[in-house]
Amino acid sequence: MSIESGPFSPFVREKKRLAGGFTLIELLVVLVVVGVLVATIQLNLFSDNARRLRNEGERLAALLTALADETVTSGRPLAVSFSANGYAFWEKEAGKDDVWRSRPGDELFSDRPLPNGIRIVELRIRQRSIPLSVKDPERVAFSPSGIHSPFSVLLALDDLRVRVVSDALGNLRVEDDVGEGPDS
Repeated sequence: MSIESGPFSPFVREKKRLAGGFTLIELLVVLVVVGVLVATIQLNLFSDNARRLRNEGERLAALLTALADETVTSGRPLAVSFSANGYAFWEKEAGKDDVWRSRPGDELFSDRPLPNGIRIVELRIRQRSIPLSVKDPERVAFSPSGIHSPFSVLLALDDLRVRVVSDALGNLRVEDDVGEGPDS
């Protein structure tokens, strides 16, 4: 029996390979292509606007967490107020219980306008809807004890919504809001 016609001949090996299915390399190439397609679809599902809005909600939640921490460490009440286009941070004047002033010379807690197109459409304190005002704003006050009124702020960009929610203990979270907003 010659090598050409035996079980180890190149012709027999070629027939076995063709009849046996796909090679590992071929399967890996298909998996890579499917992975790229899934990643592309996933990126397109989360649009740039949704990402921008979510990032702004996360930024607001981080700032409010820092404000609550600053209130506890400084021992002074601090507050935040909201308007349709942004938010501002406040501190109580020394010796005056009901007089609030804007935080002077504070880079972290200075007045902040919202990025282009993003707006605040609703403020709720203790589940009560609060009008948004620049002249006489309702403030969410943070106590040095670490306890404050539960509140939520609804941010919108086009038809997208995210809600920044805080419970009485200052636990903040950002949620996608799929309900009907006041201007939906």
